[in-house]
Order: sequence, then C-alpha cells, then structure tokens
Amino acid sequence: MRAEGKKISAADVARLSPLGFEHFNMLGRYSFSLPDLVRDGQLRPLRTPPPAE
Repeated sequence: MRAEGKKISAADVARLSPLGFEHFNMLGRYSFSLPDLVRDGQLRPLRTPPPAE
C-alpha cells in the first residue's frame, strides 16, 4: 500500500495479521528442496568436538 502512495500508520502495521504473507502456512506444512544425497539419508558425519581441558 505504501508503494501505491497510501499513508500507513505504525499502529496499523503493528496490528497486521501474519496470515497475509505467503510464507505462513495455516496447516503447519512446509516444503523444502533438498539435495538428492540429503533426501536419501547420505549425510556427512558429525564432527567430534575437541576434548575438554
């Protein structure tokens, strides 16, 4: 709306619902593009932390 030249108050912006944005999903389902190796479970080994002194 601001891009259209309309004046928007900070109080109005603070009350906006996040549901108006594409990256929010009401069902809690998210889609990620994974590389084939990761999708097939071929992950790199975890690092071994150095011993505590």
